[in-house]
Amino acid sequence: MEVIWDYMNINYITLLILITLIIMIAASRDARIKGTGLVLVLAAITFAISIVEYVEVWADEYNKSYRILFYKTMLVYWLYPLALLLILYLTEGVRNRRLFAIPQAINMMITAIDLTGTCLVYSFGEDHHLIRGPLVYLPFFVELSYVILIAVHSFRLLQSSRWSKGIIVGLMAGILIFCMYMMNKGVSSIYLPPVIALEVLTYYFYLSAIQYNEAQEEANRSRLEAERNKSNLLMAQIRPHFINSNLAVIRSLCYEDVEKAVETIDHFSEYLRENIQQIDDMRLVSFASEMESVDNYLYLENQRFSDRINVEKSLEFEKFQVPPLSIQTIVENAVRHGISMTGAKGTIWISTVKTEDEIVITVKDDGKGFDLEAADFDGVKHVGIKNVKDRYRRILGGDVEVESEIGEGTTVIFRIPHQKEITSDEE
Repeated sequence: MEVIWDYMNINYITLLILITLIIMIAASRDARIKGTGLVLVLAAITFAISIVEYVEVWADEYNKSYRILFYKTMLVYWLYPLALLLILYLTEGVRNRRLFAIPQAINMMITAIDLTGTCLVYSFGEDHHLIRGPLVYLPFFVELSYVILIAVHSFRLLQSSRWSKGIIVGLMAGILIFCMYMMNKGVSSIYLPPVIALEVLTYYFYLSAIQYNEAQEEANRSRLEAERNKSNLLMAQIRPHFINSNLAVIRSLCYEDVEKAVETIDHFSEYLRENIQQIDDMRLVSFASEMESVDNYLYLENQRFSDRINVEKSLEFEKFQVPPLSIQTIVENAVRHGISMTGAKGTIWISTVKTEDEIVITVKDDGKGFDLEAADFDGVKHVGIKNVKDRYRRILGGDVEVESEIGEGTTVIFRIPHQKEITSDEE
């Protein structure tokens, strides 16, 4: 028990770091972070190194057989280069792993031979003193070669502008070089295990952060794609609604007034030419451009309803952008579900105001109106209003309010945050 407490007293920092690492791996096991297998192997090797390094302290303190030091030293000369090689693998510093494992394989073979007393690298006297062989620096040079490769890898990462990984790997290489220098100056190697453990923990934390960021980016891409698909779906619902209504107008005019039908077709084709690209790109359009679409639409509808639709505008501010066909959709609803249902002439009022906090667009009609509490905004009847609401919220961060009363008409109020004012060229 005394030996265990003595070991824990010397290696408590290493143990705490390794425990923290294991807890992090266990907590993020569902994330399947790349490199976790190597991290676990490195954690096991670091733990083994801490035990092996303590063996020398234990053998000296309790006057154990000097033969124990042969095995202890062999394991030290195996485990340190192996840990550095795995760090090189973990940071993806080399591609041909087998090739770079050859120096370690040679090192392990020669140091194992010294168990027979050949003293190629090391040996021990009965008084526990170290006897240096002609290849005593072989393990050191193997370790140094791997650290240099890690440093070179960090330099390449920085050259390729992979700054975060380059800095992390470079810091790891710098600390390892410093530790090797201190060990060469006679500082006890018992301080190296916590350094290795800390580096493994740091790099695992980096891997976790990278994977989290990638997951967030993928989630953002998926969300944007879903929003784009939803916008396309919403626009697909609006497009046939608009086209069908105007084709009906043109069809009617073909029987009544051929010249007027040709003129109407010209207006219709102009409208489609100007707006089809905007629909496909899902870009915002200037308010002035949207009003041109509204004017074209109302021209077409007035052909159908014999100029029963009157429009009054009060546009105090026009230097902003809106989703394409959004206001036109509300005007279309006012005509089809409001004014046309009354059988009499009707008026549509369109106004814009810029306040301190927002831009307010109001579209009002004196049509039939409807019961808001009974309205099914998720159904087919009011799909246009629902689509516009969704698009303003998602694209502009704004809101659309609907006020209506049966027999009194409907008012739709657009509220959108301030935008950078567009120039005449952007219009």
